[in-house]
This record gives sequence, structure tokens and C-alpha cells, in this order.
Amino acid sequence: MTGAKPLRPAAKVVLDHLDAVRVGDPNAMAADYAAAAVLERPDASFHGRDQIAAYFRTVPQRLGGGAVEFVHVDRERLQVQWRIVGGPGDGRSGSDHYRVEDGLIVHQTVTLNASGDF
Repeated sequence: MTGAKPLRPAAKVVLDHLDAVRVGDPNAMAADYAAAAVLERPDASFHGRDQIAAYFRTVPQRLGGGAVEFVHVDRERLQVQWRIVGGPGDGRSGSDHYRVEDGLIVHQTVTLNASGDF
């Protein structure tokens, strides 16, 4: 035996990532992504863990005291519905869809809702 750690199941990877988002730790958020992962937002794409980490470091400032609330987590489809509570983005909402391979996020697509509704 090589002593390698077992891979986290895909749903656990996403749940760990959401925990990092809840506590606002950009390093922990980025640690859940593969080195060559892609994070696609409607306004920009971030390629690689370094760019994704740089993006996550901007999140607390952009939230301006608000917080991300996870409204629904679909563990089978790896899809999360969320909304922002408080701050300048209060009421914005959307969903994230994750693709996980080998225990890390390899692709995330963020979709914003036109209104605060799901």
C-alpha cells in the first residue's frame, strides 16, 4: 500500500467547497479545484487553480457584508441554488453546476437568475 488518501466522493467535494464559501476562506475554496479547472461565470471565465483562487479572494469585497445562502443542494446532479442576503447584491440568485473528477472540481458553471426567484 502506498498510503494514498482515498478520493472524496463528488458530493463530498461540493459540500466541502460550500463549507469553505460559508466561512469565507478563499484558499479553502480554491483547494477543492483541480490544477487545470475552469470556473465559468456569465461575465468571465477563470482557468486554473491560481486564477480561480484570485477570483475567490475578491468575493468578500464584492459581497460588501452580504452572505451567500445555499437554498438547495442537489447532491446527485452536483447543482446548487443560492442567493445573496444583505450587502449590495441582496436578492441576487443563481445556480452553480459542478463537474468533479478524481476528487476535485474540474469545471463549474455559474448561472445567474434574472430576478431573485428560482
